[in-house]
Amino acid sequence: MSPHAPRSLPTAAELLTALERTGPRPVLAWYGEASRIELSGHVLANWVIKAIGHLHDEVALAPGDLVVLDLPPHWKRLVLALAGWSLGAEVVVLARPDEDPEAADGTSGAEPAEGAAPVPQAEAAEAPQVLVTDRPDSALADAADEVLAVQPVSLAPRFGAELPPLVRDWVVEVRGSSDLLGVALPDWSGPAPAVDADGGVDATSADAPRASGVGATSADAPRASEVGAPRLLVPGDGLEVPERLLAVLLGGGGLVGPAAQVTAHQAEEEGVTARA
Repeated sequence: MSPHAPRSLPTAAELLTALERTGPRPVLAWYGEASRIELSGHVLANWVIKAIGHLHDEVALAPGDLVVLDLPPHWKRLVLALAGWSLGAEVVVLARPDEDPEAADGTSGAEPAEGAAPVPQAEAAEAPQVLVTDRPDSALADAADEVLAVQPVSLAPRFGAELPPLVRDWVVEVRGSSDLLGVALPDWSGPAPAVDADGGVDATSADAPRASGVGATSADAPRASEVGAPRLLVPGDGLEVPERLLAVLLGGGGLVGPAAQVTAHQAEEEGVTARA
């Protein structure tokens, strides 16, 4: 089997179980804002469960429905992609051509994620059943059946601006969803995770960043690599490399990103084992 060859599709239950098994250990270290945000496996699983419940119960998302994510890279975008795939939806990550892909904050200009066909805003063949966006007054929002407004700021308690009629404030609504999975899930609609020749994600890539200089490593900090869990440095939120993203999460590992905002020192402290 060649490196990163796809394997069989996972189930949402397998993914959630893998996240819960990591316990309090971080599965996502997010550097896309002013301060570092850390999500444990339990917390990320809880967000995904809440998002699944909200999309199913409040938005009536059905298998095969088109969900367009018109957001810059952010862990909230990742949560919604995982929830959409768990419900059998066709999830498309919209390119943001108006944003500089080399922006210093590392959170803009993402290309459509592998495994999902791009849907440029001006050329969408069909209106999405659900649009998730930080631009709720866009033309695409006008055409969507349901619009979820999301502020790509980790601690924002609400969207923070007046919303057009019928647009949902996702954070406000999803926080009220159950912490328990009460939905019979269909087949997984996302990509299959990548595997290496040994059947697991390659956690020892030669291009893993290394810190330089004295004191670059915290000797007391627990490393994911020390317990055999891969830590993948991703360009944005991981949706740029969904097959590797899923392999890492299913394997009990974690993500660090966006790469442009992570110094070599920070990557070393995070225990990064590979770069996407």
